[in-house]
Amino acid sequence: GVALMKHALHNTTPNISKSATATDRDGKEITVKVRDGEKIQFANSKIDEIRAGFTDWLNVQSPEFKNRLTEMYNRKFNCFVRPQYDGGHQTFPGLDVKALGITDLYKSQKDAIWMLKQNQGGICDHEVLRP
Repeated sequence: GVALMKHALHNTTPNISKSATATDRDGKEITVKVRDGEKIQFANSKIDEIRAGFTDWLNVQSPEFKNRLTEMYNRKFNCFVRPQYDGGHQTFPGLDVKALGITDLYKSQKDAIWMLKQNQGGICDHEVLRP
């Protein structure tokens, strides 16, 4: 019940296992856990039913309730925005770009430098694309 509801809300699939008998390297019979595909499939069908039921329930609610629910959801889950770093305003005195065979740093490089400055360090690992 509750576990399936959580999976429905988080858009995840339960990991259900069962015991099975196997033979180890020495030929000894051991018990191991394996995924129970049949039970997982059944749980997923119940999760689909929960989602459909929620949609049906939500469709019969008043517009005011839907608006309140939307506001609550957005306050709780849509309140985090990934920052955008624009390093275009930076200058790099002493950097001889001509010696590097370029006229200027790429926008992505300037943005990455600005991100590192704002975060007081970090790691940059990205491909630099030529315009």
